[in-house]
Amino acid sequence: MPQPLQGELIRLRAREETDVDHFYRWINDWQVTKFLGARYVQSRKFESEWLASGDPGPQEARFVVETLDDQKPIGWVGLHPGFPENRTAGLGIAIGEHEFLDGGYGTDTMRTVCRFGLEMMNLHRIELSVFDWNTRAIRVYEKVGFKHEGVARDAMWKANRWHQLVHMGLLRGELR
Repeated sequence: MPQPLQGELIRLRAREETDVDHFYRWINDWQVTKFLGARYVQSRKFESEWLASGDPGPQEARFVVETLDDQKPIGWVGLHPGFPENRTAGLGIAIGEHEFLDGGYGTDTMRTVCRFGLEMMNLHRIELSVFDWNTRAIRVYEKVGFKHEGVARDAMWKANRWHQLVHMGLLRGELR
C-alpha cells in the first residue's frame, strides 16, 4: 500500500512559515497566477501572515508539493471540503516552479492528493474549476479520471477579457 502523502515523483507535506519565499515568488509570478483565480500581487508580509495562520481546519488539507529526490518545494495543493455530510471537497493546485511543469509532476500530485482525499478523508467527490484555455491542466485532470460536468460562460474577468470555467468532478472509484 502506498504512503498516503507520497506519489512516484512527489511528496505532500505541511506548509511551514519557512516556505514564505517560495509562496511569495509563486503568487507574484504571472506564469503561475494566470491559471489561478488570484488577481493581485501580494506582499511578503501577507504571505508570511497567511502561512502563519495557515493551520487548516479539521476537514481541510493544504500541502506543499515537494520532489521526492531532493525535497525541493515546487508548488501547493489543497482539498477544501464544504459540508461534511456531502463528503465533497474542492481542489486547488499550482505548480510554481516552471521546470516541473513537464515530466509528470502535476499528474503525480493530482493522483496523490485525490488518493489522500478519497482514502484518508473518506471523500465521495472531488471537484474543481479550470479555465477552458488551460488545456495542459484539463488533460491532466482527465488522465486521472475527472469528468467534465459543465461550463460556466463568461465566469471570470482576467487579463482584460472574459473566461469560461470548466467544472470537473471525480467520484470515488473513478481515480486512475
